[in-house]
Amino acid sequence: MSSGYSQTPRIMELAQQLEADIRRRRLKPGDPYLSLTDAAKMLGVSSSTANRALQLLSQRRILQRVQRRGTFIGSLQRESSPGLLKRVFMLVHRSYLRQEGLVADGVLVGIQGVLPGADVQFNFLPVTDPTDYVDGLIGEVLRAKETAGIVVTKVPFVVQRAVKDSGLPAVVHGSLYPSIHGMAWVEQDNLGIARLIADYANSHDCSHVCALTREVMFPGDNIVLREIGRLLGDSGRKSGHFSISHLPDDHGAIVAEVSEIVQRHPTDLCLLCRSEAKADAAVAAIDQLGLKGRRRPRLIVSGLYQRPKGECPYPYVFPKVRPEEIGAAIGRLLAAQVTDPKTAPGHIVLPVELAEP
Repeated sequence: MSSGYSQTPRIMELAQQLEADIRRRRLKPGDPYLSLTDAAKMLGVSSSTANRALQLLSQRRILQRVQRRGTFIGSLQRESSPGLLKRVFMLVHRSYLRQEGLVADGVLVGIQGVLPGADVQFNFLPVTDPTDYVDGLIGEVLRAKETAGIVVTKVPFVVQRAVKDSGLPAVVHGSLYPSIHGMAWVEQDNLGIARLIADYANSHDCSHVCALTREVMFPGDNIVLREIGRLLGDSGRKSGHFSISHLPDDHGAIVAEVSEIVQRHPTDLCLLCRSEAKADAAVAAIDQLGLKGRRRPRLIVSGLYQRPKGECPYPYVFPKVRPEEIGAAIGRLLAAQVTDPKTAPGHIVLPVELAEP
């Protein structure tokens, strides 16, 4: 679309540069190609970014990466995707790429591994009412001659409903809203997340649990928070021992809110942070107040799609599978809807685990 909301992912742009380099040099299948270091130098990016671009071309079968031998030219023709799926539109908010950039790249690589012939395009939803934009995109897809699918991540109810009503192959990366039926979806084990958090709070004798969650709630958030409240109640806690604060990922706002929460619950407090930004700001507030011992709140982080690199500064709940595996699951669900549209939409639950420092 020409509205300015569409964008080719950077990882795909870098992969296109590498593919153009292969063709310009007239390399043939079996010829050696650039090392990771050389690819990063040519693209002017970090090794980790270059690795994702090489990984994408490997998933398309254009490159073949052989352990301890190097990278070689594979097929110079992209394979067809199952069901001849030619394009995948990923409907997201821009904040998703800011907060989950590496995860988004991993999901894209996973989708490409299952659908090597499909082009993937991010479509950012307008900040205000997205209805007209989504209706226009769906109309454009339906008028096109090529088969296309849609993936939606952290979108409002009206977007899920419009995509569902379109009849196009579609997958929700997340949970379905109430009354939305007949869509495929891939979600984290929300009940498992709640159980891990409640068990953590109980095992550390936390007298109050406060969830620092998003300004805008999504279906999975509601499931997690409702189940945490139920589990804490079943363990003998009173309803007032669990609270929720809806906050932007703004450092100052989170610091101010945490400072007030600590005043109300001066000992044995557990803060459930639904993003790393909230956890980092909460730690800053706690350090600023100089809290020690029982007065220092415990933190636990959920809402992530991959295990943080390096040492975990606080407990994290995250899926046991890598982002690439999540993308592959999404790709398989899309392909199944094209090759066998009469089958019931698939539902995949990603198991979760807790990692402590």
